[in-house]
Amino acid sequence: MKKKTLLFMPIFLFFCGLLSVNAQPHPRRPKPLPRKMSPQNEDFSVIGAKIEESDKFLTISIFFNAAVDSSSVNSRNILINKTELPAKTEFLFNKNRHMVRFQVSKIRGEFSCTIANLSSFDERIIKTTELNGLEANSFYKFSRESHTWQKSSL
Repeated sequence: MKKKTLLFMPIFLFFCGLLSVNAQPHPRRPKPLPRKMSPQNEDFSVIGAKIEESDKFLTISIFFNAAVDSSSVNSRNILINKTELPAKTEFLFNKNRHMVRFQVSKIRGEFSCTIANLSSFDERIIKTTELNGLEANSFYKFSRESHTWQKSSL
């Protein structure tokens, strides 16, 4: 009898330990921080532009303050030097759709880029934005304080 008790005692304690581990509540995960979302009353707008130069092309990345509706982006809504992009232009988007990237043939010197008739994911329409004096290998950022475009090199 004493042998059976000694044999079952460790087994009993083992199962009690398993039950007590499972009975403990799981630690609560911290609440996620609220995502920064553009307020509905803020205009949908361009906040930055990056121009990178390669052998034959310029790669232009346009940054927005909200997610752009990808179906509103087409070659008629983005003009380079007041000329529509070729119909075959391919547009690439980042994961959160706050950036659109496309390539154009290399341009010598300064050029302009006009963005119009794009809509955000929540259906706000962009005000026509014209960026003048753009150059290759530069980044342009819109300053909310001074309401001007600021240039920096890459």
